[in-house]
Parts: sequence; structure tokens; C-alpha cells
Amino acid sequence: MHRRQWLALVPLFALACGKRREPRFDYGEPEQRYQLRGKVLRLRPEARVASIEHEKIDGWMEAMTMEFPVPNEADFARLKVGAVIRATVNVNDLNYWLTDIVVE
Repeated sequence: MHRRQWLALVPLFALACGKRREPRFDYGEPEQRYQLRGKVLRLRPEARVASIEHEKIDGWMEAMTMEFPVPNEADFARLKVGAVIRATVNVNDLNYWLTDIVVE
């Protein structure tokens, strides 16, 4: 490859490296919905995932700490480490995610 061809590729490479990839949430419609109350321990903005120490979720899960995807950007933006929240856990097969987040 000639030097000019390499130089022409540099801006394309830089553009590709700088592009932020949006997380994908293709879960479909929830089959079940449950109410969650818990405390935000960590946030992973690049994946839009929140680690939450939650109380028992009646009908679904005992109290524990787990990571929850948050598909909605506005919902995720409300989360802060240390915040106590209420939210809806949506479940579809093996997928689960949070919506309707309220910071208490």
C-alpha cells in the first residue's frame, strides 16, 4: 500500500475508534412484572447496567445484590450510587430489566 493510501485511512480509523457503541436491549414484551426496592451500589454507564442490593422481590427472587440492565436512558440518568430506588422488574424468559425507576 502506498503512503497516500495509508494516510487516507488514518481519519477513518480514528473515527471508528472514537465511536461509542450503544447497548442493545432486544428483550421483547415482559411476561411478568415485579416491584423492586433497593440501593444502587455501582453503575456501568457504557452498558447501562446498575448493580442493586435489593429487598426480597415477592414472587420472583430473595433479597440479594445483582446487576440490572436499564434500557431507558432517562431512567438510567436518574440513578446515583447510594440512591434508594423503587422500580419495576420486567421479566421475559431469561431476560430481566428495570423500568419506572423512582429515586426515594
